Amino acid sequence: MKIFSSAKLLATPMALFLSTMQLVAAPSDATRPANVLGPANAPVTIEFFSDLQCPQCARYEPIVKSLKTEFGDKVRMVLRHFPLNTHEHAVLAACAAEAAANQGKFWQMAEALYKTQWMWASAPAPRTIFIDQAKNLGLDLDQFQKDLDGTECRERIDADGAYGLARGVKTAPSVLINGYNVPNTEFNENGFRAAIKAALAKANQ
Repeated sequence: MKIFSSAKLLATPMALFLSTMQLVAAPSDATRPANVLGPANAPVTIEFFSDLQCPQCARYEPIVKSLKTEFGDKVRMVLRHFPLNTHEHAVLAACAAEAAANQGKFWQMAEALYKTQWMWASAPAPRTIFIDQAKNLGLDLDQFQKDLDGTECRERIDADGAYGLARGVKTAPSVLINGYNVPNTEFNENGFRAAIKAALAKANQ
């Protein structure tokens, strides 16, 4: 599947030569603290590529978050946007999460949007629902709407998409653990846990 860009669809993957087994370090300046759980110096980084309109993303994100808690400060989790072009409202939902991030409520908004997919995914005008969620989170609604319509949030979404494509991500959900793109055969709680343990062993943790 391809992903949305605010102006046009992003280019085809730029790093097809990379094996899914190859480790690729994420640039430290590509991640905002609001979109991260865990310390910056954690030996293992889980990158969860998400489409907030995707039911499978809503299913797997809590599993990955639970594993981050299980391993404590040895693991940090980053949620990156990868909205699919098959989901009409995915980009706007990602913008809502980024607008909430500007007020320190990224994870709370993402969780709220996952839980209310049934409500807004097929709505003709989901914007009003996103604003209601922002109100429920106690956000400054004027600032939220300004950021929702601004270019900065869309630029962050595009940057996440380009970053994912360059590392072989093709769809959402996808999980990278220290750059290792977890394959479909291991895409479950035990598979994620095994990959985390392997990454910790490699880091002598």
